Amino acid sequence: MGDVQDEIELLQTEIGKANAAIAKALRERRALNKDSPLVDDFNAAVVTARQALVSVEIKLRQLYESKGD
Repeated sequence: MGDVQDEIELLQTEIGKANAAIAKALRERRALNKDSPLVDDFNAAVVTARQALVSVEIKLRQLYESKGD
């Protein structure tokens, strides 16, 4: 059971990192001019971070479900 709890804590840390990356990319994108070529890079960073977040949240949900068994 301790291993599951450790994994849950690691995934929660990953969720925090993904949320921080999303927030940072959104802040930086807002600071740019709309016609800046960097806007696409920041949009891609947001998409990538959100995809990572979904993946981690799925793993976390599975761990919580297995912990309940």
